[in-house]
Amino acid sequence: MYYIMFNQWEEVIFENINEVTEKLVCGWKLYGYTTDKRLAYSLIHECKHY
Repeated sequence: MYYIMFNQWEEVIFENINEVTEKLVCGWKLYGYTTDKRLAYSLIHECKHY
């Protein structure tokens, strides 16, 4: 699974749910998730324009 996350400075794709949990606690937001790597990179591009 690929998790697309962002904060006010950057956008990142994580594959580990533990990393996602840590980032959520630190104030990051979850933009979306997918099992398709290409779609994940497409979503991160959209996230930059969010």
